[in-house]
Amino acid sequence: MAAPQNHWTAELDPTPNRLQNQEEFLLHRPDDGGTERIVLHDYASVYAVPGLYEDVVQRQLECTSPATVAAALADAAGERVTGLRAFDLGAGNGVVGEELTARGVTVVVGADGIPEARDAAHRDRPGLYRHYLVGERIDSDEVRRLVADEALNALVAAGAVGQGHVPVDTLGELWDAFGSGSFLALTVSDVDGRSDVADVEGMLARRATTRTVLQRRFRHRVSMAGTELFYAVLVAVKE
Repeated sequence: MAAPQNHWTAELDPTPNRLQNQEEFLLHRPDDGGTERIVLHDYASVYAVPGLYEDVVQRQLECTSPATVAAALADAAGERVTGLRAFDLGAGNGVVGEELTARGVTVVVGADGIPEARDAAHRDRPGLYRHYLVGERIDSDEVRRLVADEALNALVAAGAVGQGHVPVDTLGELWDAFGSGSFLALTVSDVDGRSDVADVEGMLARRATTRTVLQRRFRHRVSMAGTELFYAVLVAVKE
């Protein structure tokens, strides 16, 4: 993605003890003479401004989940990485898809809950996704059709599962659509008291043909108050 010419600045609100979905920042637009307060998880508003997500989340909050999940998948797949065809769950404006592509993965499908994410992906990274599904609930039959028609063999979700996003059970239903030899790669919250790791591990344990091949804790990002937020990255393969 080419860096846009910004006519705005984003100022983080460092109010302490906020949950991730409560964090806010100020968007200053000198050309318009106005300032807007935006909740970070109001993705429709964030994606409406080209480059804003990258500035706030990737640069200022130092989010490493997209690069971490892509690198973990590439490490687990080894020489098979260039044969992977991925479904990017919670694709947003394509930050994760871009990281996967940089490591040799062919990204075919993106999915997100809001149309603004799809529109931003096509605007910021045209041609990255052949298909982009929109909806709070992804139709598992449609996913099965895409897996078959597009020979998909990787399901990737960076920060898209749990914490008010895609439920773990829904992730399990989508994973069931993938065939033998497919990879599942995701990052989930491992913040004390609000961890989704056990739920994901339980979902995978109920699927006898799925084997976890990589799991580690990492610093996902910092909060606006400066606290380190930790996630876990997991990669599993269907045998």
